[in-house]
Amino acid sequence: MNTGRKPPSFWKRCRYRIEAAALESLAAVLPLLSRKAFVRLAKGLGWIAYHVLPKERRVALTNLDIAFAQNKPADEKRRIARASFQNFARSFLGLFWASRLNAGALKQLVELDEDSMQRLREIQARGKGIIFVTLHHGEWELLGLATARLGFPMTVVTQQMRNPHLERIFERLRGCTGNRIIQQRFAVIKMLKALKRGESVALLIDLNAPQRRGGIWLDFFGLPVFNNSAAAALAQHTGAAIVGALGHPLPDGRVRIVYGPEIPCTPTANPESDLRTISQCCLDFCETAIRRQPDFWLWFYRRWKFRPSQENGSFPYYSIYSERLRLPREQKRSANQSPTVPHQNGP
Repeated sequence: MNTGRKPPSFWKRCRYRIEAAALESLAAVLPLLSRKAFVRLAKGLGWIAYHVLPKERRVALTNLDIAFAQNKPADEKRRIARASFQNFARSFLGLFWASRLNAGALKQLVELDEDSMQRLREIQARGKGIIFVTLHHGEWELLGLATARLGFPMTVVTQQMRNPHLERIFERLRGCTGNRIIQQRFAVIKMLKALKRGESVALLIDLNAPQRRGGIWLDFFGLPVFNNSAAAALAQHTGAAIVGALGHPLPDGRVRIVYGPEIPCTPTANPESDLRTISQCCLDFCETAIRRQPDFWLWFYRRWKFRPSQENGSFPYYSIYSERLRLPREQKRSANQSPTVPHQNGP
């Protein structure tokens, strides 16, 4: 099958195999560690990453300035940024550790919110499918694996990688508990079919939408972001419920999983307005989770990568303007009135 990829050079093929061997080694070694030892290792690696990656650290601190302005002192923002690196290491490496996640290990590792589980079963009983929405917060990788093991296997979309060997490794790891992993090509059609069969899909919704793939301008911490509207569009076409999901890390290494709230999707006579309203509700769910537990979000992600005007205004130093992205007039007026936020360049 033609994937549209240019054949890699000999040296790239060698590098790809070395990268794959390194990840296979992780998948073999990490499950040998106890959960306590694994968490200590991940926190240590995250601490190192915070100190040796100045560009990512600068992005994290700048994003914290945007989100919390003068509400948190500089020392607290540095602590949150460091914790963010540590949480990323814990969630990402947890994907390699999670081959131990059989039924017995799941019971010991995961603390379930029983009320939200009951609501989830009631939603599943409607037979119209479930759209799980979550963000890069807490243990998002373990959340996806555990949800499938708990009886809600999902169709999960992954991005295409340059290294096909890594692509296969991540597909295997993310699908080891029953999730169906699909590529972005024709992903919407595959998710629509899954929902119409009464199945579940999962979407990470705190990412910037690609410029050419139908993004929508939404509000995030008081500034416009160019966001994906796939969850709202899928709900409109299928009647499936949109349910927020979070995996909260606990101090003892366990994870508390909570499903809900259900995002309201009541249709009106204006589908375009509904799409924006539902999408904003989904993103508000993300912002609420981040405000409650800021240590666990991916602060070094360039969340405000795009801006709707040539002037920087309140947007971070890394933002770029693209003429392809058009902001509705009323939103542009709101963006121009956003208060100026001081940008911290580093610790």
